[in-house]
Amino acid sequence: MAGSVSNIKLWVLILSAAVISGCGDAPAPQQAVLPSVIVNTAHKEMITPKSEFVGRTRASEDVVIKPQIQGQLLKRSYVEGDDISAGDLLFEIDPSTYEAELAQHQAVLKQAKASRDVAVMNWERGRRLLPDGMISAQDMDELTSRKLTTAAGVVQAEAAVEAAKLQLSYTKVFAPISGRVSQSEVSLGDIITPQTEMANIVQLQPMWVNFQIAEKALITAQQQFSKAKEKEIKIEDLVMRLRLPNGTMFDEVGHIDFIGNRVDAATGTLPVRATFKNANSLMLPGLFVTLVVESPITENALLIPQAAVQEDQQGRFVMVVNEQDEVQKRVVELGERFGVEWRVLSGLEDGDRIVVEGLQKIRPGIKVNPVEQEVVPFKEDEKS
Repeated sequence: MAGSVSNIKLWVLILSAAVISGCGDAPAPQQAVLPSVIVNTAHKEMITPKSEFVGRTRASEDVVIKPQIQGQLLKRSYVEGDDISAGDLLFEIDPSTYEAELAQHQAVLKQAKASRDVAVMNWERGRRLLPDGMISAQDMDELTSRKLTTAAGVVQAEAAVEAAKLQLSYTKVFAPISGRVSQSEVSLGDIITPQTEMANIVQLQPMWVNFQIAEKALITAQQQFSKAKEKEIKIEDLVMRLRLPNGTMFDEVGHIDFIGNRVDAATGTLPVRATFKNANSLMLPGLFVTLVVESPITENALLIPQAAVQEDQQGRFVMVVNEQDEVQKRVVELGERFGVEWRVLSGLEDGDRIVVEGLQKIRPGIKVNPVEQEVVPFKEDEKS
């Protein structure tokens, strides 16, 4: 019995020693792993400044066809929706009334010429008889008056004939400009009056694009243009490109041909107009388009990826990793976009490391493990 107790005590001592030994050899706790983030370096690059404006296309000429006389419509001579040329016949109005009026005035003209010829012969006869005293001076005055009156009657009758011919010519309605004609607003047999809108023609070449510039952008543009004048750059040198409603770029370059002389007090904008040749008549009036205005001057600008930009109540900001690999929040002022990059006006410097991936894992003040983003160079022969 005494031996059993001794064995138990011995095992207790052995187990106690093992526990104490195990506690003494426990490994030290591991250090926390720093979150990894992808960073991109803010860099300077030569860029061409540009601005975008929403505009609307407008026909350079937009004519409503109205007749100048009244009558019954006899014929329509064009295909609705076709491109037509100036001088093409569009409509014909019943000419019978105006032909009768012309014939009447022509008869009056013949009568007036006959009266004038008689008055001229009488005047010639009187002129020969006056020196011999065969007629009195008063009679000669009456002959002269008659000659002048009948001559004026001929002029009046000729004018009436020309007016009648003009009215008759109005029975045929011709296109005043070249362009695309609308559908007819009248039907054959309708009684047409000078107030009747018969059709519409829009001139598609060139095409105008009207847009508005906000007063803030206007002042900035004027300041930049004042500097550009020193380099002999004119308003005509601005490159005007057009993004169509389907997102594709129009294949022509336009130019500004009108700038308003007053800022609209209600909207705070200035009206501006650009002109495009529209050689293929691709653009039609009334389209909403995006006008891309490119400066002829290149600038050295600081650029960062759009993916790095966030926004809160204070405005736009980015997360910057400093030399100690600590995260800092920087409020930035941004300019225009260039592809997938944004121009930085203030808040960053060339060489700053900007977090572009892993933003959800970080906050200002913590340390991170920054990994530089790999930029794959673009190759023209690569296909998307």
